[in-house]
Amino acid sequence: MKKLILLLSGCLTGMPVLAQLAVGNPEYDPFSDASTGGGTTYVTGSNLAGQTSASYAAYNSSGQAWYELGPNVGSGGTYSQPTIVAGDLSVPGLAFAGGGQSVAFGGNGDSARMNLTTGTGGITSGTVYFSFALQLTDLTGLTTAGTYWAGFNNVQSQNSSTATPTTIVSRVMTRSAAGGFNIGIQEGSSGTLGNAAWDNTVFTTADTLFVVGCYTFNPLTGDDVSQLWVDPNASTFGSATAPTADLSSSGGTDIARIASFMLMDRAANEPAGGLLDDLRVGLDWADVTPVGTPEPSTGALGLALALTGLFFARFRRK
Repeated sequence: MKKLILLLSGCLTGMPVLAQLAVGNPEYDPFSDASTGGGTTYVTGSNLAGQTSASYAAYNSSGQAWYELGPNVGSGGTYSQPTIVAGDLSVPGLAFAGGGQSVAFGGNGDSARMNLTTGTGGITSGTVYFSFALQLTDLTGLTTAGTYWAGFNNVQSQNSSTATPTTIVSRVMTRSAAGGFNIGIQEGSSGTLGNAAWDNTVFTTADTLFVVGCYTFNPLTGDDVSQLWVDPNASTFGSATAPTADLSSSGGTDIARIASFMLMDRAANEPAGGLLDDLRVGLDWADVTPVGTPEPSTGALGLALALTGLFFARFRRK
């Protein structure tokens, strides 16, 4: 009987379990209902600005709350800004909370800023990572020069200004290419796009990408570095150290601190439509590439069910 119980336990070990996601650091927003943890409901069709994650209650106004920034704040008019939409984007091998929603962005309008739980002092040393699943759905507006639409910022909430911020580092960029688009990274503003690094792979609106980026603070002026990984191998997920980056950019204007993350509808040459899901921010590679629980094989599941039936049959005979 003991051998049967041990064998049954070993077969059941590979079955999926409900993932427990960390709160605080790493930061995580699946853009789905967070009301049971003190956040908001993320109702489909609502604006991303005004939403708060499940960790908001623990950190009050300094943690994972989204704010609207741009020229239209308070105008009451109809304009583009990131909104909650139905449908998930998932990445094979990556931890996935589901929830049935993602966030749509794109075009020229207002942007959304997410406070990090570091408070207004932000992070001032080391390396800060982000990751998300991405699909561009409408490439209208993209140019061959490209532009940025996401990255880290140095302040929180709306402060004294509701203007779209320009102090953005680890800028995620896209540009048009024959048959689709390229993705790139820019460390910070340099007056031109000369320090941007581009992946020459041509992606299309049918592709779902897993994007990982980071910003590394260095001691001198102008020596900070941004890196980007596009669809890193799932075998690296959860590793203690990051694999070699696909792209690296430096030579832009450094930032003094990282206190928030921006998702932007800020320019006419942004892609007109995109979807983003499962945004994570953390202090190492493992924080933003958590490993998902594998599904059991059909054979393993069948064996587990057969052994369960055998166990209870023998138990009844006892």
